[in-house]
Amino acid sequence: MGKKDTNKKSTIGEPVNEDNTKNSSQTHGQDGGANANSQPDDTASLTKVLEEIRDFRKDTKHQLNDISSELANVNQKIAEAETRIESVEDRVQNLEQVLGKMIRVMDQQENKLLDQEGRSRRENLRIYNVPEGAEGSSMVEFVEKLICDTLEIPPTTDLGIERAHRALAPKPTGDREDKSRSIIIRFHRYKIKEEILRKAWGKKRVLLNERLIYFDQDYPPTVVQNRKKYSEAKRALKQRQIRFQTPYPAKLRVFYEDGTRLYQSAEEATADMKERGMSA
Repeated sequence: MGKKDTNKKSTIGEPVNEDNTKNSSQTHGQDGGANANSQPDDTASLTKVLEEIRDFRKDTKHQLNDISSELANVNQKIAEAETRIESVEDRVQNLEQVLGKMIRVMDQQENKLLDQEGRSRRENLRIYNVPEGAEGSSMVEFVEKLICDTLEIPPTTDLGIERAHRALAPKPTGDREDKSRSIIIRFHRYKIKEEILRKAWGKKRVLLNERLIYFDQDYPPTVVQNRKKYSEAKRALKQRQIRFQTPYPAKLRVFYEDGTRLYQSAEEATADMKERGMSA
């Protein structure tokens, strides 16, 4: 009896809230509907994203394929260019070899012609600084007398002069009138020419009417130009009274106290003399 009363009381004492029950049911119903509606939207978004990713991958693949194709074309062009460059380099190398041979042949021909010209002048000598017109009407007679008088050679000596004339250049006029042309003399015999040069070089000064004149070989123009390059060196040697010679075609032999030195070029002579404390 007591238990039954208690249960009844308890049931009666705690009344059921119908409004809460209704609200709870409504809430659950609304959440379920929202979840049900959001699932199709999410699926559509994911599908769209996947499609965009696939499209992006396709575009990227196409771009990479295009880049690869362009790189292949560039590499092919580079290879072709390298081949052409190698071909050009080979041709240039061949041309350089041909030019080198041609230059050597030309140098040999030039040296040969220079040697032949030098040989053709072996019987010649030149006299410098003789006033224009001093020869009068006969150059040969004038030269014979000049040589015998200035070099103390008996006048009866047969010098064997074949011909004599002024250098083939315009006669100096005006301010250059005092710059007389040299006299070229050709002898029948080489030995007589060498003997005359030896006598002339043996004298420190050769004068004609108190005017200093000079005897020298008749060198080809190219040799003359190359020998002129030693002018400063020879001037420095003369100032120091150092003996020297100028062998053919264009060398300089110097007799130093510590030995003899043969220079093959004016540049070599200048450099060595500078090391010796001589300004050339």
